Amino acid sequence: MATFRLTLEYDGGDFHGWQRQPRLRTVEGELRAALDRLGAGEVELTAAGRTDAGAHAHGQVVGLHLDRPWEPERLRRALGSVLPPDVTVSAVAEVAEGFHARRHAVARTYRYLVVPRRAPLARRFAWEVSREVDLEAMRGAAELLRGRHDFGAFGRSPQPGGSTVRTVHDISVRRVTAPCGGESFPVLVLEVTADAFLYGMMRSFVGALVAVATGRLSRAALAAALAHPTSRAERVTVAPARGLHQWAVTYPSPPGGDQ
Repeated sequence: MATFRLTLEYDGGDFHGWQRQPRLRTVEGELRAALDRLGAGEVELTAAGRTDAGAHAHGQVVGLHLDRPWEPERLRRALGSVLPPDVTVSAVAEVAEGFHARRHAVARTYRYLVVPRRAPLARRFAWEVSREVDLEAMRGAAELLRGRHDFGAFGRSPQPGGSTVRTVHDISVRRVTAPCGGESFPVLVLEVTADAFLYGMMRSFVGALVAVATGRLSRAALAAALAHPTSRAERVTVAPARGLHQWAVTYPSPPGGDQ
């Protein structure tokens, strides 16, 4: 049996998230169907995380066990020939037996895109915010989220009764100019790297930071949500999934025991 680490990119707009579900189109379902077309049958695989319906991935990592060896680049090309156009395998590496894409990860990075204006051509991949956004207020509020905290007010544990304590290693907010459809418009890029994320945590972060930046939430109220993790901050909209981009997963070196 050979073990591989796959890196996937996908446009999540037409998917009901990562995890396989009956009668719904999911990324895991498409990957398993592609592997079946290659003669792999029902396979054992693990994923670094579960993206929401409508969310996108640039570096989703999958651990895969196959009954027969493949040359990694040949496997990448073979999967690319049978996967649908909105998902691709960008890299394949053979790793040591026992590699687990979620348990062996030491950090994850997400990006979220906010467009501070109406931008129909960008709305598949970003959240349009029509109110004026105070970038410096957003940056100042973001610093409150850095470090190790109980983030129970911003999400729930993947395990029933599990801990909601996580460590945010880095958080940044920057403004860039993006071209789209023959025009350019401003985009706010919120990037967070953490040891792990709660369900809904990144989208709740963005909703809270946008609320501060548009004057709907005070910095003190955001701090109170951190101090009292069993209650959510008022007047905070959870950001829509379409602006969420799973960006990268970090593993110890060598990742998963590369061969």
